[in-house]
Amino acid sequence: MKERLLKRFSRWEEAGQASFEESDINALLESIRDDLEKIYNTRRGTVLIDEEFGLPDFSYMLNGYSAPDAGLILQQLLLQTKRYEPRLDALQVKYVEQKKYPGKLQFQLSARIKINDRELPFSINAYLSDDGSVSLTA
Repeated sequence: MKERLLKRFSRWEEAGQASFEESDINALLESIRDDLEKIYNTRRGTVLIDEEFGLPDFSYMLNGYSAPDAGLILQQLLLQTKRYEPRLDALQVKYVEQKKYPGKLQFQLSARIKINDRELPFSINAYLSDDGSVSLTA
């Protein structure tokens, strides 16, 4: 079983260790991806402690009866990511027109992650399905 990221942070703090290893960076990237997936697949209004957490239900936009408003979806992805994923800096979200996955809208997220004196690039694709679910790929 892998050691959780917060446990590693506390272990480093106790030992006075301030540097990340490659496996730690990979764990951090995976943690961010997992958190984004949870944010994007939570419907707004379903989390009792924060009514603003999650994305609105976009399934009505993707039913095939009208063109989806990619700008509104992009705005919500940007807002939710900035609000609930503070580890990402200089965040940019853009709509990507694609034909590879019919019935899905693709958005590309790019940002930087600051670790000690380093800045690492972060990039991920978000695919919004016609049922409103979001899947992420690197």
